[in-house]
Amino acid sequence: MQTRTIAVPGGSLRAHSSGAPAAPAAIMIHSGIAHAQMWSPLMRALREEMFAVAYDCRCFGGSTTTLDGEFSDIDDLASVLDAYGLESAVLVGESRGARLAIDFALAHPRRVRGLFLLAPDISGFDAPVADDERPLFDAIEAAEDSWSVEELIAHEVRLFVDGPGRAPAAERAAVRTAVAEMSRLNYQQQRDTPDFVKPEPAATRLSGIRCPVRVLVGDADAVGFQAMAQAIESACPQATLVTVPDAAHALTLEHPETVERELRTFWRDVRETRGTDE
Repeated sequence: MQTRTIAVPGGSLRAHSSGAPAAPAAIMIHSGIAHAQMWSPLMRALREEMFAVAYDCRCFGGSTTTLDGEFSDIDDLASVLDAYGLESAVLVGESRGARLAIDFALAHPRRVRGLFLLAPDISGFDAPVADDERPLFDAIEAAEDSWSVEELIAHEVRLFVDGPGRAPAAERAAVRTAVAEMSRLNYQQQRDTPDFVKPEPAATRLSGIRCPVRVLVGDADAVGFQAMAQAIESACPQATLVTVPDAAHALTLEHPETVERELRTFWRDVRETRGTDE
């Protein structure tokens, strides 16, 4: 695994890469409860098949930023592609990372060969919240407002790792610990954050995504994320949806073997489609 720092206006992005640079490329964009470290096992497993790059977005992991000016996650993602000399790539994103991947695909369609989306969020989507989920979402909001970081992490781990309808289980203990550790590092940067450029909401523009799309969502995830996954399948012309049994939101960490298998299949499909088009 190679690590480098990418300079961007007003900050820097920490990035990691694996595989041969001449191989087809995938950019991996982490969720909001993690940073680039979440992709390390997947990158090691697929290093013989793809050139993979995972980076920390601003205010996450080892990236840095100032509080001066206004910054764009879309521009930062373009800077990652440029730094590695990539005209285009498959984008692999989970949750917040999936939202950024969608926004980027709409802004720069020629630079995106495919979207592999896990537990996706969609900008501008009015996601439903089930009655039995409401107390947990309210507790997260209250902890954010009071900036009670340990309480906030505990609630987020409960929602995103265990799922709103599952009790904490011993087999997910390592995932809970990993998410909590990554979140602590992130929250060190996030009490004061810079102003970010908000892209045009993607919710009403999903049909404009013409590249191949594979969506994975857990059957124990919150109903809002399940609704967004279904919306992508319905709206995007080349989208397919896979529901992962006994899985909540942190799919890459909880079910790495399923994510690896599905990405391998999607990777083959994208390459075959590209070969047909050419």
